[in-house]
Amino acid sequence: MKYFKFILFFIAIICSLPAFSRTIYYNNEDLMNDQLKNFESEVQPNTEPDEKHLYLLALRYASKNEEYKNKSRIILEKLSKSGLSDAKRSLYIFRKELKIVDEKAEEYLLESAQDGNAIAQKEIAYLYSNKKDSLDNKTKYNFWMEKAANSGNTDAMREMAVNYFTGDGVKRDDSMGVLWLKRLYDKAGRHFDDWDLLGAVYETGRGTPIDLVKAYMCYDLEGTAGIEEKARIAPKMTAEQRAEGLRLSHEWQEKNHVYTMQSLGLSRQKDGSYR
Repeated sequence: MKYFKFILFFIAIICSLPAFSRTIYYNNEDLMNDQLKNFESEVQPNTEPDEKHLYLLALRYASKNEEYKNKSRIILEKLSKSGLSDAKRSLYIFRKELKIVDEKAEEYLLESAQDGNAIAQKEIAYLYSNKKDSLDNKTKYNFWMEKAANSGNTDAMREMAVNYFTGDGVKRDDSMGVLWLKRLYDKAGRHFDDWDLLGAVYETGRGTPIDLVKAYMCYDLEGTAGIEEKARIAPKMTAEQRAEGLRLSHEWQEKNHVYTMQSLGLSRQKDGSYR
């Protein structure tokens, strides 16, 4: 019985491999851009480029003259027919830049989104938000934006948090707003920068208990932008609470190696510089 379960598990892994191979970068544009910069050093002379390098080649051609743009389109169409989600999304971008946003272009984007491409899901959501305002389009917008958020796209997570806080296209639900904001915080890690929104949540108690210490921490992590917010809530706090908020802020900065100007001992000068 133990071996039978192992065999079933092994078969499941093998069957899942083709799905993974149909995407390369769709939820990591930074990685794609880094590899595009190193493209020439990665491709060896006189070798047949694999799927990833064909995709990079198409992106490189897309930035050149019309002859190369046509080669880019041919490569992307070939990769799209083979099922590469990133290529389908790129064909939509390709046509969009040529100002050909037609049914065919949207078809490429929809296919990519249906494949699970988080960036395509976010883009198709924006597509519906820009169409004639209707309940159906708002429903589709939120459907695809939530898909993108669940796929790990941080922009979509931020969008869902704000939508639930404002009730834009969804029933207002502060607890859901906090849920998406905290998911964004966990996913973005050291790149999280929505401290003003998170601070306001802790200050006002929207969807979560009021916590002025955490609000003070968030406003301190805003840097100079949070000075007024800290001054506003400081009178409601004890000296010990303010000190704890600063301690939590400095602890986060040390852990993530991201520092505000104040923590570095710098202050804003009249010319806009910091010294």
